[in-house]
Amino acid sequence: MSTVLVTGANRGIGLEFVRQYAGDGWTVIACCRDTEGEGAAELRAITAEADGSVSIEPMDMLDHGSIEAIAKEYAGTPIDVLLNNAGIIGPVPIQDHLGAQHFGTIDYEVWDKVIRTNTFAPIKMAEEFLGNVLAGTEKKIITLSSTVGSFQEDVTPAFCYCTSKTAVTKAVQLMSEELKDKNVVAMAFCPGHVKTRMGIGGATVEIPDSVAGMRSMIANFSMADTGSYRRFNGDTIAW
Repeated sequence: MSTVLVTGANRGIGLEFVRQYAGDGWTVIACCRDTEGEGAAELRAITAEADGSVSIEPMDMLDHGSIEAIAKEYAGTPIDVLLNNAGIIGPVPIQDHLGAQHFGTIDYEVWDKVIRTNTFAPIKMAEEFLGNVLAGTEKKIITLSSTVGSFQEDVTPAFCYCTSKTAVTKAVQLMSEELKDKNVVAMAFCPGHVKTRMGIGGATVEIPDSVAGMRSMIANFSMADTGSYRRFNGDTIAW
């Protein structure tokens, strides 16, 4: 039975990854910051119906100690797909905090938090769980990025969020080179403009469609794809 670890698993895209992988018989390690609160109620419901195939673990992307603790708990457990989904755009409601990301009124504490969540945490995850991935069959590390981080395709003036996605995409590319000799596939995805609480301003992609598209490609990725940057529909992103 294949195993996937999903971060940010309590809502939106992460929750749908849990739902779809569990529905296909995978073992799922679902990680999120607050496992007991109302925000994880649907995740707990999925877990209760999964006959033991889904486990929920508390993990805060801003707390490297919590990442290390879960990695220690699962030491020796094979993980076929490490799925770095967790990410933040900044304070919500987004419309009330746009100035924090705009030139001239940037909130540097917000920028720091976004970078640490969206850029540092996925690489920390990869470092801590590399042994698990190497013990798995598929050996894949997948990180959700965004087209807003592309130099060529987007000029959205959200300094905090956009730069965090540019940085993590480059970090994934560098990581893919480091892990080639270990036959680990490391690549970045843009899930599309998805209808989540982060997907303001005309989001058109339904969550299940985005996740189904990404899962189909993840299943077929080989070492020829490592280091690539793809959209959920298979397009290569120019960045």
